[in-house]
Amino acid sequence: MINHIDVVSDVHTYGLDIKNREIYLHSYVANAEEDPGVDYRMASTFIKNLRMLDTINQQPILVHMHSIGGSWNDGMAIYDSITTAKSYITIIAYGQAESMSSIVLQAADKRIMTPNSYFMCHFGSIACNGNYLDIHNAIVQEKKATDIMLDIYIQSAMRGKYFKETMMKPSEQKIRNFIKKKMKNGDWYLSADETVYYGFADGVLSTRKFKDIDSIKYDE
Repeated sequence: MINHIDVVSDVHTYGLDIKNREIYLHSYVANAEEDPGVDYRMASTFIKNLRMLDTINQQPILVHMHSIGGSWNDGMAIYDSITTAKSYITIIAYGQAESMSSIVLQAADKRIMTPNSYFMCHFGSIACNGNYLDIHNAIVQEKKATDIMLDIYIQSAMRGKYFKETMMKPSEQKIRNFIKKKMKNGDWYLSADETVYYGFADGVLSTRKFKDIDSIKYDE
């Protein structure tokens, strides 16, 4: 019983289940009306948790993600920690994979949407202050971030059925233009099934191929 209590405590306090090699990726609990989303607290906790499991051994790791998105820099810290890990990593997206969390999802070896979750991508926002040189440099940096974001989406979309079925010869440039056009019209929303169709996820939980959590965790 003590062991069970310890496991529950670790999951709720640190978002980590060492025994089952599962990590819970979500915002910290705060007395605030709005979810703070991806920030340095989430990133630092996740990186430590992932590094701990990846150091113990290289058995598969399952990440339960529930995030509205948030900071680009902190999100990319999470993204890089996943892509550089030695363990096979599966992410299950609950509720939504939107904004920064839609990018984090692409870092996993296997990307699963829950049935009623959705995917949303859009151009990032920027707040500038200071002199005109500072503002100019911030805009240049934001352009670089946008290009990285598009590159990540494109690499995923290249594997999706949509572009293979609708384009004679899918290319990175054609897909880039398509995604940019979609996002220029505002937030681009996709259902769980559509997310798979466009290549931004590998499957939907509770379907024939991905029946339950246990069936996807060790099926590489």
